[in-house]
Amino acid sequence: MIFVPLLHYFKCKNSYSGNEYGLRYRMIPGKRTVPDPDGGEGAAKEESILTVDYWPDPWTIEKTDPALRVQKVFPLSDEGREAAAAFLQDAFNAEPERWKSCPSMMDCDPWEPAAEDEPDEPKE
Repeated sequence: MIFVPLLHYFKCKNSYSGNEYGLRYRMIPGKRTVPDPDGGEGAAKEESILTVDYWPDPWTIEKTDPALRVQKVFPLSDEGREAAAAFLQDAFNAEPERWKSCPSMMDCDPWEPAAEDEPDEPKE
């Protein structure tokens, strides 16, 4: 069972990361601005959210190919926390052999963004 801290932990602005075999995940509380349906034109309100990312072992999210990362945003509420936990558990249950057979960092290289081509400099 994937562990997710209590809602109070996130309401205190704490992030959390963990793993279940090779399924790495992180949960980050935050805020986002959304249109206010009751407010008129141009009105917006701020809502508290919990952003959840997961990706395969062995590297940190920054060193993992973006194509292998999954992100979903949930409300920062008891229901949102429960939905986030279910989201992670469902991801693990959908492919348990994938998560249990991730390579070791000794067997692969971290992902690096493609090098940008340097503009041709004028020749003198």
